[in-house]
Amino acid sequence: MSTDNFVKGECQACGGHLEFPAVAAGQTIECPHCQQSTPLLSSQTPTTTGLSPQIKLIIAVAVSLLVFIPTLVLCLKQFHFVTQPVPATQVTSIPAPAPATMVPAKPKYETQTNDFGISAIKLEKTPGSSLVYATGKVRNLGAERRYGVRLELNLFDKQDQPIGLAKDYQALLEPGAEWRFKALIMESKAAYARLSSIHEDQQ
Repeated sequence: MSTDNFVKGECQACGGHLEFPAVAAGQTIECPHCQQSTPLLSSQTPTTTGLSPQIKLIIAVAVSLLVFIPTLVLCLKQFHFVTQPVPATQVTSIPAPAPATMVPAKPKYETQTNDFGISAIKLEKTPGSSLVYATGKVRNLGAERRYGVRLELNLFDKQDQPIGLAKDYQALLEPGAEWRFKALIMESKAAYARLSSIHEDQQ
């Protein structure tokens, strides 16, 4: 029998190669490869039914690639557009301000005179004693040491009448330093005290 009467085909189950007489086309046989029943179809006869799993997979991959590649290209173009470097704007640096001379802030109720800062003055009685002191703080607002600082306070009674003086002394007061004065009050009727003077002994 001439081989021209033989045609080639594939098993519809496993895709195995089959070669059979043309007159047998359309018959169902047991595949010699997978032992599954398969119709004899010539590979030259177009058919859209019974495609093998391998062919189905190839077609699915091809379709996916056809859809995916244009989408990927579009995404890459958009990403490239978004990530284009933005020209840097020239930023002029602002020089840091020069450090200012440290000047203590003025507290509330502070009197300033002769480069001294004097706080509010209080009368305090020593616990367990009859001694009363006029107390407060003196700050050296100047940039130099102050030697022999003398503080003098006027004392007043409840009727706002002056009844005497109270004094205190500090031998040395550094620039920016604080002195907590404690002037003894001898007048028993003293109700409050006010600054009379503060000065530095001449060296």
